[in-house]
Amino acid sequence: DFCLSRGLGDVYKRQVPNFVPRVSTAGHNGIRVAQTRSIWFGALASMAAGILFALSFVATPVKFLAANVPTAELLAVGRVTFRASLLVELILLAVLLILARRRMRYALCVVATILALQWLVLMPLLDARTLATMAGNAPPPSFLHLYWIIADLLRLALYLILATLSFREALRLE
Repeated sequence: DFCLSRGLGDVYKRQVPNFVPRVSTAGHNGIRVAQTRSIWFGALASMAAGILFALSFVATPVKFLAANVPTAELLAVGRVTFRASLLVELILLAVLLILARRRMRYALCVVATILALQWLVLMPLLDARTLATMAGNAPPPSFLHLYWIIADLLRLALYLILATLSFREALRLE
């Protein structure tokens, strides 16, 4: 009885590997990791582009179409929204920098530089104009908003280019 069960055990042991799929780790794991990384990078770059587009080119101008809402209140909401969107974008940028391959990091540094210039140079000037408007003073016309929009368009284009390149890379690795 012992020999029979021992013999059958050996037969089963020899047959089990035929039913278990063999996964070669030589090269496939590295490709799968790179592909997954590219997909996540593309998804997050797309998300950053979507948030930027929605806030800067949809929500911000549309809020001023609200009837019977004082401009000062709309501007106050805008100030809070812009600061919250900065935090979200900084988090996304940090994760993108972690996921990025070397050449993608350069483009992300350009995005970060544009964002820094917007917030360190343009935002204090725009914020002063906003506070003056909220206080009832009409500031003179300026091109500051146009500069902000151009910077947003550059960031949006970079995010979309990065997402496209990343998804193409993931497809190439397939």
